[in-house]
Amino acid sequence: MPGLNRFLGFYLLIGLLQGIVFYYADRLFTSSQVLLTGALAVALVGGTLLQLLGEKARQWRALLPTLAFTLLVSGMTMWVFYRAEHLLISRREVDAWCISLVLLSYICASFLVAWPVAKGQRWRYEDLFQQAWNSVFRVLYALILVGIFLLLLKLWSRLFLMLGIEFFELHFWSQTFMCFSVPLVFALGMYMGGRSEKVIGQMRGMLFGACGLLLPLIALISVLFTLTLPFTGLDRIWATGYSTPILLVLAGAQLFLLNGVFQEGGQPRPYPKWLMRFVEFSLLCLPILAALAFYSSWLRVEQYALSPQRFIALALALLCSLYGLAAVWAVVLRSPAWLSNLRITNPALALLFCVLLVLINTPVLNPIRLSVDDQVQRLLDGRTNAHAFDAHYLRFGLGKAGEEAYAQLQMDLDQERILDPESRRALRERMEDTSLSYEEQLAKERARAPKPELEWIGPKPKGSEQFVAISEIADSPCDSGCVLWAVDLDEDGQSEVLVVPGAGFRYEYKSPRIYVLDEKGEWDDRGPLLWTQLPDGHVDTETLIRDIREGNISLVKPRYRQLQSSDMLLTPVIRQP
Repeated sequence: MPGLNRFLGFYLLIGLLQGIVFYYADRLFTSSQVLLTGALAVALVGGTLLQLLGEKARQWRALLPTLAFTLLVSGMTMWVFYRAEHLLISRREVDAWCISLVLLSYICASFLVAWPVAKGQRWRYEDLFQQAWNSVFRVLYALILVGIFLLLLKLWSRLFLMLGIEFFELHFWSQTFMCFSVPLVFALGMYMGGRSEKVIGQMRGMLFGACGLLLPLIALISVLFTLTLPFTGLDRIWATGYSTPILLVLAGAQLFLLNGVFQEGGQPRPYPKWLMRFVEFSLLCLPILAALAFYSSWLRVEQYALSPQRFIALALALLCSLYGLAAVWAVVLRSPAWLSNLRITNPALALLFCVLLVLINTPVLNPIRLSVDDQVQRLLDGRTNAHAFDAHYLRFGLGKAGEEAYAQLQMDLDQERILDPESRRALRERMEDTSLSYEEQLAKERARAPKPELEWIGPKPKGSEQFVAISEIADSPCDSGCVLWAVDLDEDGQSEVLVVPGAGFRYEYKSPRIYVLDEKGEWDDRGPLLWTQLPDGHVDTETLIRDIREGNISLVKPRYRQLQSSDMLLTPVIRQP
């Protein structure tokens, strides 16, 4: 038991270190976003991997590869965010790396945790399979524990809040408490999950039982769909525009269920002989489904050029084809153990998938860069007509690489170094339509629009010329004309300005605004003037303007004063009977 307690301390120490990183995240972000992302990658990836290693973390042959992997993914993460911080890549590429990091960490965790600690040993497929599923259920177990913990904290704080005790509500949900308590509870959940092999085994058994039940059904779907194709033809598939994801989901689901039934590859035959033959026959359909998905995406590429989404679809279809061919190979070999060749191909394909994840986040196989190059090359060699070239997508839909390619095309077009005269004229028209961004187009339209009319009722206050510039700001109450009235609303001897949107411009949903002259001599928007007699507070601006012109308006002191507490200013909203 003392040994177990010391090992529990190892888990809690990891949680404590993660909490320290989370606590100082704001300071790290202020210092450098790149440094923050690197620290978070080490804390989340490295900390979780060490918790999954468990007692094997004492063995240097298991610990060193884990630390090396953590440093590699941390360096890769810092490199990605460094490029994003310096506007070398788009936000889409950052999001792609975050998703890739989760998948990469999960796959590599199975290999790292199953790493043999004795010299001369090799990976065993049984260990890889067990660790791949145990990692999922241990993390799920820890997340469930964290969720229950947070719900109990909410219950605790709310119970005492009913008694007027705010201590727990204030401290349980403070940044300090959350930063340390959540990773510590997660670490405790990871420790308990590693010790609860029976619970993890039951959860895994329930999932595998469902896989065994559903595999014949999806095998029937695959066979029927494949056998129907000769009678319906393929044109209907190409015409849908969404055939690739459906086909990939079908093939991926069949592979997932197959591995859930296959498991370690040493269990008794899962089905009667006739049903096993039917499942094996359905596996022959996997390469066909993957090939259809690949060709469907390739047709879209030929029609509309490459895009990041089509590149990912092609890569997944190719990977799915390899899994399908591996399954067919396992069927053809007819080994004594059912589909035993999957024990060889599954780890190799998993590592190939990891390599692919890394490459698509580097310039080697960057989907955005490849898409930009393909679209420009198709334009230059005539496969894409200049009249149909999507210049807007190139400039605004493909990040920094697209903007650079757009600028280069524009330069080549101005110097007449590309295309023939007719194509250059067509391309110039296409690029002129998208030469401005949305913000630039909006600013240009506003510059062309007539200046809003500003009508002053009564004398103008000091600095009234500032409202000309205020009226030209986006979403200004005066962007289409308004009425302004200088009035001393707080009776301090200094007039405020009430800005009322013109009623003739359908601004019934824009409330009058109160502007106050600050210490710098600038008019500052302090908020709306609402008609509290109505639930939505909308003001009849037409009636208000008429009453101001006719002098049928007066200042009224509030019947109920405001309440000032320690940190709140409470303003009563009284509805008159």
